[in-house]
Amino acid sequence: MNPLLDSRFTPVGLSIRDRYLLAALVLLTALLAFAPVGILGPAIGWPASLRNPAATQLAAIAAKADAVALGYGVYALYSLAILPVAVIVAWRVCDFRGPLAATVIGVAALSALARLIGILRWLTVMPELAKSHAAGDATVQATTVQIFSAINAYGGGIGELLGVALLGGLWLLLAMIGAIRNGSLPLWLSVFGLVSALLQLALVLPAVGIATPVPVAIAVTSFALWLIAFAVVFVRSPANPSGR
Repeated sequence: MNPLLDSRFTPVGLSIRDRYLLAALVLLTALLAFAPVGILGPAIGWPASLRNPAATQLAAIAAKADAVALGYGVYALYSLAILPVAVIVAWRVCDFRGPLAATVIGVAALSALARLIGILRWLTVMPELAKSHAAGDATVQATTVQIFSAINAYGGGIGELLGVALLGGLWLLLAMIGAIRNGSLPLWLSVFGLVSALLQLALVLPAVGIATPVPVAIAVTSFALWLIAFAVVFVRSPANPSGR
């Protein structure tokens, strides 16, 4: 039987219109994952620019302030969208029954919050530091570089390490373990999600002194592709299931 049309994988109780609306939200979230690269990439060379010296990053932010604000604004929207997507996944996997759904949603909420905290530095303090660096003398520039580096390390630890890697990978891992256990998703989709979760979790390794072979772009792309696959399975289920 085609797993896309198997009644076991049907979102029970939803009309076709509702399924399309929820699938559209998931697809939009997946597309938003690529938007920061499309906006910040041409403007400041993001994400490779994050490895540049602090002074170089500050100069780029000052020169492309509008693009930086737009790019990180879209990134913040994507981070917020992670939570309703996780709610949809948790409901789809375990129908909000038992502690697993609550755990998945709780971890996803913490992931979204950590991501936002990390992103907000680029929308608030970093542009101001870039202005001071551009207008200041050598002493002011040295001070702004130190402040930038400290805030960037702190915000990156919360946003990228906790939000994207640890908590982002954990909620998906838990959801996919539940899906495999109860057969609520096609097996190939559950395995795909499991691999994507592990790729995200691998990004935590450098924090404990272990080099990771997984580029951030690969981990983020795998998650976006999983979201697209999940949306397709979600919306193509039959309208009147015989059971689940």
